[in-house]
Amino acid sequence: MTSIPKLLATLPLLLSLLLPAGQSAAADLPILKIGYLPITHSLAVVVADQLNAGKYQHLKTEVVKFSSWPELLDAYNSGQVQAVSELLVLALAGAERGIPKSVVALSHRHGDILTVAKEINSVKDLKGKRVAIPHRMSAHNILLSQALKKEGLSLKDVEWIEMPPPDMPAALARGDIKGFIVAEPFGSKAVSSGFGKELLNAKEIWPDYICCGLVINPAFKKKYPEAVREYVTSFADAGKFIDANRSEAITIARKYMNIDEKTFALALSHDATYGELRLKRNEVEELQRYALELNLLKKPVDLDRFLDPTLLAPAVSQGKK
Repeated sequence: MTSIPKLLATLPLLLSLLLPAGQSAAADLPILKIGYLPITHSLAVVVADQLNAGKYQHLKTEVVKFSSWPELLDAYNSGQVQAVSELLVLALAGAERGIPKSVVALSHRHGDILTVAKEINSVKDLKGKRVAIPHRMSAHNILLSQALKKEGLSLKDVEWIEMPPPDMPAALARGDIKGFIVAEPFGSKAVSSGFGKELLNAKEIWPDYICCGLVINPAFKKKYPEAVREYVTSFADAGKFIDANRSEAITIARKYMNIDEKTFALALSHDATYGELRLKRNEVEELQRYALELNLLKKPVDLDRFLDPTLLAPAVSQGKK
């Protein structure tokens, strides 16, 4: 008769034989914590969580919501989370300072708007007015700069200020600012509330506009390559799901974000797309060039180390120009 100690000793082997090929015992799976802000740019993060949490074979995941970019970045830099959906300009600036970052996919394409007060009818009307952006180190800063440049103006011709995105609609309603450009749904909230209007879509300002990307800690990626590949694949699949099932994606997202359904639907109507999240080097090069022109970066970042498009192959050769 087999003794209890001997039986217990054989349990790990028996368990491994019962599991599907390539799958580890749940206790042995690495945990990937993904930080996000409650904005439409993070939609693929939460949809991937809803569709796949508890179903991964090579990892376990946990999504962590933050209320501001500084909080999210502090969590990443301190190792509290191993992945984030992050502003790419912020990611470039972090890499410039030596913070290990590997961008493996975009978070979305397009979808933001320049929102203004009702009396503003053109970009030129913003001259001398106060305009809000979410962060100096953001693609929204670049969008505002490019919109002004097309009208013969520059950032020096407006009073631009940094402001937390949730505060922007109320500031516009009070007249504290005359416009803002930021991640959705804040522009749509101002529009749907009746005190703001869409002046320009990001695509009209910058046709190849990219803003945020999925950033993963390189050390985690190196240690758990199968886990990271599985997650990135599920992230890209979530993007395709969003484009094919907008209503259901909104229902899912509202479990993670306090955004009413009408505003969410309006936000996603601004040409936001999630079905093609593969990195294209030429687009990131353009973003970096704009960032350098605005002195958001002191020197170019080595994109060969910063970008990892291989996890969504075979798009590497197609996207790299």
